[in-house]
Amino acid sequence: MLATTTTGSATTRLVGESRRSRALRRTSTSTCNLARQARAASETLRRRNDARRTAVRVQLDQLQDRVDVVRARRTVPRGLSATDTRTVPGVDLDLWLLHVRYARTRHPAVRLKLVEEYSGYAVSLARRLHREGEALDDLVQVAMEALLVSLGRFDPERGIPFLALATPTILGSLKRHYRDLGWAVRVPRTVHDIAVPARDAADRLTSRLGRFPTVPEVATELGIDDESLLSAQQAISARSVSSLDAPVGDDERRSDLLGDLDAHLLLAENRVALRQALVGLSERERTIVGLYYFEERSQSDIAQDYGVSQMQVSRWLSAAIRRLRSQMQP
Repeated sequence: MLATTTTGSATTRLVGESRRSRALRRTSTSTCNLARQARAASETLRRRNDARRTAVRVQLDQLQDRVDVVRARRTVPRGLSATDTRTVPGVDLDLWLLHVRYARTRHPAVRLKLVEEYSGYAVSLARRLHREGEALDDLVQVAMEALLVSLGRFDPERGIPFLALATPTILGSLKRHYRDLGWAVRVPRTVHDIAVPARDAADRLTSRLGRFPTVPEVATELGIDDESLLSAQQAISARSVSSLDAPVGDDERRSDLLGDLDAHLLLAENRVALRQALVGLSERERTIVGLYYFEERSQSDIAQDYGVSQMQVSRWLSAAIRRLRSQMQP
């Protein structure tokens, strides 16, 4: 009887635990379903909000584009039509719209379009100022950097063409490049101030006179003295240098073409030989030779010092000279 009661109690506990387990599983399943539904609802809400924000952003962009168009039409530089004298845009409206849009957004894509539009003009300015001996690629890079600076500074609201700002900016950068980096050695500022005007003045005078102008003519054209012009022209040669090892022709170097025989080299050898030959003279002969040839005293003065006649001094000098010549001859 006792065993039967114990078995029934155990069975009852097992049944109860099974029921509780099934209830817990049902609750867990329901909770998971609710969580999935909540996540799905949250994702749907997020997507709807993103779509709404995107739609609002598109509408705002479209509205801003309309504002940019109105602003571009209002600020575009205008000129006079040659046919009916009406004021018409002096700059392409689509190009001006890019300026207005870039001034507002500073977007790299808009800047790239503007650079592509004006890069040819910047390169043409670099070619205009290109000189022999200067790398054209360096000038193009300077011009493009100045173009980017001009785009960053340009304000379409002022209503002036972009090239009115870009041209002096690019030319100024190119000239500063020549002034600061285009010279092999540093020269005074006055040389920079004279070099370019002197070249321009020489070109004008060549066209006017039909020949190459002289230094005084160029100096008069510039209103400076000849010495200043000559100094500037000599300093201009420092703009570029060449290596002494640079090849010239087939089997020569530049150093082979430089230099010349020293005209005073033979004179130096003669002086050394004379100094050695003077040692072989007597004290009186050396004194007389020094007085006559180095101190440039006359034979009469020397004769008075020794109390002899001028003829005697002449004989002494002749004998000393013969002895010197005999010792100096090879």
